[in-house]
Amino acid sequence: MNTTTAASHTTPRQRFILNLAESALFQHYQKAFHTLTSLPLSLSSLVDSIVTRTGVAGVVETQVPVRVGKNTIAVMLTGGVRLQPANAENFAPVAKALLDDDRSAAEIRGAKVHFENVPVMAPERYEAALAILQSFALQLGDSAHRLLFATATHEPEAVRNAKTFIHDHLAEPMSLEAVASAVNVSSFHFCKLFKRATGLTFTDFVNRARVEKAKRMLMKPAARITEVAYDVGFQSLSHFNRSFRRIADESPTEFRSRMKHGAPAQLAA
Repeated sequence: MNTTTAASHTTPRQRFILNLAESALFQHYQKAFHTLTSLPLSLSSLVDSIVTRTGVAGVVETQVPVRVGKNTIAVMLTGGVRLQPANAENFAPVAKALLDDDRSAAEIRGAKVHFENVPVMAPERYEAALAILQSFALQLGDSAHRLLFATATHEPEAVRNAKTFIHDHLAEPMSLEAVASAVNVSSFHFCKLFKRATGLTFTDFVNRARVEKAKRMLMKPAARITEVAYDVGFQSLSHFNRSFRRIADESPTEFRSRMKHGAPAQLAA
């Protein structure tokens, strides 16, 4: 009875995050991240930017947002880690807090054992792990983008098929008429149907999909911005730059720089 009641109060966003956490992509990266760092990785509610917090005992935890376009739809949480070995000095604040809370000597000893078992990682290795998570967040955001629309029960089959067609042909010139024909719907009907189902015009949807793909490509240091623009289907660099800034609130160059330097800067903060 209690389980049924709890499930009935699960919000659509919570159900979506649960579905995303159960996806093969997330579980693959969750396992890989744990193998690399010995830290757990989970999905939870929202933050708008990378946040690294250091607790009273020097235990560091980081939250990395997962975005679809400009919208944050989930956040990845790393488990706690220390960036320096445990010692009496950095356990002292914990012991004091427990004493102030009238905890027993046995409880304090137990807390010390737990404290000493927190994984230790060199700062530069932790920064590298966060950089990997940023890259993963982009891929997970793309997967979330597909999942959001695939799980929309009200979405017509023609719209679902159109989205699949769009993602499969992003690099090619694409018109509303061609996509409508591919899903066997008249252009006039498809235009209204697509906007009603997605909240976006056909052109906006295609540009957003291309920008999301461009973000992943820009994570590769050797990728040239001009080549990325054409590889994702934009017909000019100026159109790519305008669309990227409108959708991502930054230029491709700014995005690449932030991805390259963002994790260490957040860690230092």
